[in-house]
Amino acid sequence: MEGYRLNPLFSREQIASIVKNLADQISKDYGDNELVLVCILKGAFMFLSDLIRHIKIAVKIDFVRVASYGAGMKTSGKIEITKDIEIPIEGKDVLIVEDIIDSGRTLRFLKDRFSLLKPRSIKVCALLDKKARREVEIEADYLGIEVDDVFIVGYGIDFNETYRNLPEIYYVIPVDHSKE
Repeated sequence: MEGYRLNPLFSREQIASIVKNLADQISKDYGDNELVLVCILKGAFMFLSDLIRHIKIAVKIDFVRVASYGAGMKTSGKIEITKDIEIPIEGKDVLIVEDIIDSGRTLRFLKDRFSLLKPRSIKVCALLDKKARREVEIEADYLGIEVDDVFIVGYGIDFNETYRNLPEIYYVIPVDHSKE
Protein backbone atom coordinates (compact mmCIF):
# COMPACT_ATOMS: atom_id res chain seq x y z
CA MET A 1 0.00 0.00 0.00
CA GLU A 2 2.24 2.74 -1.28
CA GLY A 3 1.73 6.07 0.41
CA TYR A 4 0.27 4.50 3.54
CA ARG A 5 1.61 3.02 6.76
CA LEU A 6 -0.07 0.22 8.73
CA ASN A 7 -0.16 0.74 12.48
CA PRO A 8 -1.20 -2.05 14.89
CA LEU A 9 -4.61 -1.59 16.48
CA PHE A 10 -5.60 -5.05 17.81
CA SER A 11 -3.37 -8.09 18.24
CA ARG A 12 -4.37 -11.69 17.51
CA GLU A 13 -4.78 -12.28 21.23
CA GLN A 14 -7.03 -9.26 21.71
CA ILE A 15 -9.19 -10.29 18.75
CA ALA A 16 -9.43 -13.89 20.02
CA SER A 17 -10.57 -12.70 23.45
CA ILE A 18 -13.21 -10.37 21.99
CA VAL A 19 -14.53 -13.09 19.66
CA LYS A 20 -14.73 -15.70 22.43
CA ASN A 21 -16.64 -13.31 24.71
CA LEU A 22 -19.13 -12.54 21.94
CA ALA A 23 -19.60 -16.27 21.19
CA ASP A 24 -20.18 -17.05 24.87
CA GLN A 25 -22.87 -14.35 25.10
CA ILE A 26 -24.58 -15.49 21.88
CA SER A 27 -24.57 -19.12 23.06
CA LYS A 28 -26.11 -18.11 26.39
CA ASP A 29 -28.75 -15.81 24.89
CA TYR A 30 -30.04 -18.10 22.14
CA GLY A 31 -29.96 -21.43 24.00
CA ASP A 32 -32.04 -24.00 22.11
CA ASN A 33 -33.50 -21.61 19.52
CA GLU A 34 -32.82 -22.21 15.85
CA LEU A 35 -30.20 -19.59 15.01
CA VAL A 36 -29.14 -18.59 11.51
CA LEU A 37 -25.89 -16.64 11.27
CA VAL A 38 -25.77 -14.47 8.14
CA CYS A 39 -22.23 -13.37 7.38
CA ILE A 40 -21.71 -10.23 5.32
CA LEU A 41 -19.07 -11.01 2.72
CA LYS A 42 -16.30 -10.47 2.24
CA GLY A 43 -15.07 -8.60 5.27
CA ALA A 44 -16.70 -10.64 8.05
CA PHE A 45 -15.65 -14.13 6.89
CA MET A 46 -12.66 -14.40 9.24
CA PHE A 47 -14.69 -13.08 12.15
CA LEU A 48 -17.49 -15.57 11.42
CA SER A 49 -15.03 -18.44 11.11
CA ASP A 50 -13.55 -17.76 14.54
CA LEU A 51 -16.92 -16.91 16.09
CA ILE A 52 -18.65 -20.17 15.14
CA ARG A 53 -15.76 -22.21 16.57
CA HIS A 54 -16.65 -20.81 20.00
CA ILE A 55 -20.46 -20.88 19.76
CA LYS A 56 -21.75 -23.76 21.85
CA ILE A 57 -25.20 -24.13 20.27
CA ALA A 58 -26.32 -25.50 16.89
CA VAL A 59 -26.33 -22.84 14.19
CA LYS A 60 -26.93 -22.62 10.48
CA ILE A 61 -24.67 -20.44 8.37
CA ASP A 62 -25.49 -18.38 5.31
CA PHE A 63 -23.80 -15.57 3.44
CA VAL A 64 -24.85 -12.32 1.83
CA ARG A 65 -22.59 -10.13 -0.23
CA VAL A 66 -23.42 -6.47 -0.29
CA ALA A 67 -21.34 -3.99 -2.23
CA SER A 68 -21.20 -0.45 -0.88
CA TYR A 69 -17.53 0.46 -1.19
CA GLY A 70 -15.73 1.56 -4.29
CA ALA A 71 -11.98 1.52 -4.66
CA GLY A 72 -11.49 4.30 -2.15
CA MET A 73 -11.65 4.63 1.62
CA LYS A 74 -15.26 5.82 1.83
CA THR A 75 -18.59 4.19 1.16
CA SER A 76 -20.22 5.00 -2.16
CA GLY A 77 -23.62 5.20 -0.45
CA LYS A 78 -25.17 2.85 -3.00
CA ILE A 79 -26.03 -0.63 -1.68
CA GLU A 80 -26.27 -3.58 -4.01
CA ILE A 81 -26.75 -7.28 -3.16
CA THR A 82 -24.39 -9.41 -5.23
CA LYS A 83 -25.06 -12.69 -3.35
CA ASP A 84 -28.29 -13.29 -1.45
CA ILE A 85 -29.05 -15.68 1.42
CA GLU A 86 -30.26 -19.16 0.51
CA ILE A 87 -31.59 -20.52 3.85
CA PRO A 88 -35.25 -19.72 4.54
CA ILE A 89 -35.38 -17.52 7.66
CA GLU A 90 -39.11 -17.33 8.32
CA GLY A 91 -39.79 -17.99 12.01
CA LYS A 92 -36.07 -18.27 12.84
CA ASP A 93 -33.71 -16.13 14.86
CA VAL A 94 -31.27 -14.35 12.54
CA LEU A 95 -27.96 -12.91 13.63
CA ILE A 96 -26.22 -10.74 11.03
CA VAL A 97 -22.45 -11.01 11.43
CA GLU A 98 -20.56 -7.88 10.35
CA ASP A 99 -16.89 -6.95 10.56
CA ILE A 100 -17.33 -3.23 11.16
CA ILE A 101 -20.29 -0.88 11.41
CA ASP A 102 -19.48 2.34 9.64
CA SER A 103 -22.30 4.47 8.19
CA GLY A 104 -24.85 1.83 9.26
CA ARG A 105 -26.51 1.92 5.84
CA THR A 106 -25.65 -1.68 4.92
CA LEU A 107 -27.00 -3.10 8.18
CA ARG A 108 -30.15 -0.95 8.05
CA PHE A 109 -30.72 -2.12 4.46
CA LEU A 110 -30.24 -5.79 5.39
CA LYS A 111 -32.36 -5.65 8.56
CA ASP A 112 -35.20 -4.01 6.63
CA ARG A 113 -34.89 -6.50 3.77
CA PHE A 114 -34.67 -9.57 6.02
CA SER A 115 -37.65 -8.41 8.11
CA LEU A 116 -39.82 -8.85 5.00
CA LEU A 117 -38.98 -12.59 5.18
CA LYS A 118 -40.67 -12.80 8.62
CA PRO A 119 -37.90 -14.12 10.88
CA ARG A 120 -38.64 -14.53 14.59
CA SER A 121 -35.91 -11.98 15.38
CA ILE A 122 -33.08 -10.12 13.67
CA LYS A 123 -30.03 -9.00 15.61
CA VAL A 124 -26.56 -7.78 14.72
CA CYS A 125 -23.16 -8.99 15.89
CA ALA A 126 -20.28 -6.72 14.89
CA LEU A 127 -16.62 -7.00 15.74
CA LEU A 128 -15.98 -3.25 15.44
CA ASP A 129 -18.09 -0.11 15.47
CA LYS A 130 -17.15 3.36 14.20
CA LYS A 131 -19.97 5.35 15.79
CA ALA A 132 -18.41 8.62 14.59
CA ARG A 133 -19.25 7.62 10.99
CA ARG A 134 -22.91 6.71 11.61
CA GLU A 135 -25.37 8.11 9.07
CA VAL A 136 -28.43 6.03 10.03
CA GLU A 137 -29.60 4.91 13.42
CA ILE A 138 -28.50 1.33 14.10
CA GLU A 139 -26.69 -0.42 16.92
CA ALA A 140 -25.09 -3.83 17.30
CA ASP A 141 -26.80 -6.18 19.73
CA TYR A 142 -23.44 -7.90 20.21
CA LEU A 143 -20.43 -5.62 19.83
CA GLY A 144 -16.76 -6.42 20.17
CA ILE A 145 -15.35 -2.93 20.53
CA GLU A 146 -15.90 0.65 19.44
CA VAL A 147 -13.08 2.22 17.41
CA ASP A 148 -12.10 5.73 16.45
CA ASP A 149 -12.78 7.10 12.99
CA VAL A 150 -9.72 5.59 11.32
CA PHE A 151 -9.40 3.44 8.20
CA ILE A 152 -8.90 -0.20 9.25
CA VAL A 153 -7.49 -3.26 7.48
CA GLY A 154 -6.70 -6.84 8.42
CA TYR A 155 -8.61 -9.79 9.85
CA GLY A 156 -10.84 -9.93 6.76
CA ILE A 157 -11.14 -6.17 6.29
CA ASP A 158 -9.60 -4.95 3.05
CA PHE A 159 -8.23 -2.01 1.16
CA ASN A 160 -8.83 -2.56 -2.58
CA GLU A 161 -9.14 -6.34 -1.94
CA THR A 162 -5.78 -6.54 -0.16
CA TYR A 163 -4.77 -7.00 3.50
CA ARG A 164 -7.69 -9.32 4.36
CA ASN A 165 -5.15 -12.05 5.21
CA LEU A 166 -3.50 -10.15 8.06
CA PRO A 167 -4.23 -11.89 11.39
CA GLU A 168 -4.18 -8.60 13.28
CA ILE A 169 -6.14 -5.37 12.77
CA TYR A 170 -4.31 -2.23 11.70
CA TYR A 171 -5.27 1.36 11.11
CA VAL A 172 -3.97 3.09 8.00
CA ILE A 173 -2.13 6.40 8.01
CA PRO A 174 -1.27 8.26 4.81
CA VAL A 175 2.45 8.95 4.49
CA ASP A 176 3.71 12.06 2.76
CA HIS A 177 6.88 10.89 0.99
CA SER A 178 7.65 14.43 -0.22
CA LYS A 179 8.90 15.31 3.28
CA GLU A 180 11.42 12.46 3.38
